[in-house]
Amino acid sequence: MTKKILTMLLLSALFFTVTADGWDGGGYPGASLRLGWSVRAAGMGRAMVALTNTTEALELNPAGLAFAVDPQGELFYRKMSLDRNQSSAAGLYPLPFDVRATVALGWYYLGVGGIDGRDQSGNRLGEYRYDEHIANFAFGLRPAEWLGLGVTARAMFTTLAEETATGGAVDVGVQANPWAGLHVGLVARNVIGSYKWKTAAATEEQLPVEYAAGIGYRLDGIGSVEVDVVTTDETRPQWRFGAEYWITPTFAVRGGYEMMDFAAGEVSAGATMVTEFIEGVDLSLDYAFRSDNFNVVGSHAVALSVAF
Repeated sequence: MTKKILTMLLLSALFFTVTADGWDGGGYPGASLRLGWSVRAAGMGRAMVALTNTTEALELNPAGLAFAVDPQGELFYRKMSLDRNQSSAAGLYPLPFDVRATVALGWYYLGVGGIDGRDQSGNRLGEYRYDEHIANFAFGLRPAEWLGLGVTARAMFTTLAEETATGGAVDVGVQANPWAGLHVGLVARNVIGSYKWKTAAATEEQLPVEYAAGIGYRLDGIGSVEVDVVTTDETRPQWRFGAEYWITPTFAVRGGYEMMDFAAGEVSAGATMVTEFIEGVDLSLDYAFRSDNFNVVGSHAVALSVAF
């Protein structure tokens, strides 16, 4: 009965999430967080709120950490348009106690170069950079075999030209596997979140709370599918669709679509190759391509992960 009640609550959250008003996310702080840094999710249209159970849960849904089985580590790099670069390093460790809990740490970086600086009269002052470092700590707990709860805390450090800002954010999530193969997830990102610029005005920017809900189905040894919806109080809902298929036990392909609105969206594709590096240690190479809604070259991302 408890499983059914929670499943209905999560499905209701999915319905009410899509009724939010608004349009897009332009002009709001925290854009670097909305870019995402999960390669496997990127290959599935970023639809993985319900199925994530790796280091990528740091970004997607911390409750997924509760279902991690083995220690893992991951390195990520993504080359984007407009001279943007992303990278990250993360790891998770299931605690060796009878509490079914997992901790995870991650460091995320976004850099943008070649920013043309000009004064109020239009005179060129030179080129500037934007750099952002985000430290992530997450904890996942499984109070029941089918239920995961999680929280991610972030510390953010930003530099734009000669100005700096610091901030923090907190995500909370839930993930459930009420029946064999079926997974549902719900996460609220930036429930506490803001940047404060170290300027004379000491401007503080509040991060918009982002809500994401998903329904996924995993068929062991074959693949998975998922549908997510993501929105904030200021944005129109975005639908995300993704699928994964394991051609062999060591090679998978992915595809996805992220619907920005009814007239535009982004297509994605990806693949994973797994090999046994040494006895008891698996090495995975992940790749993802994502088209760009701004009609410029798409982005390519790679990740190298190890599971012990």
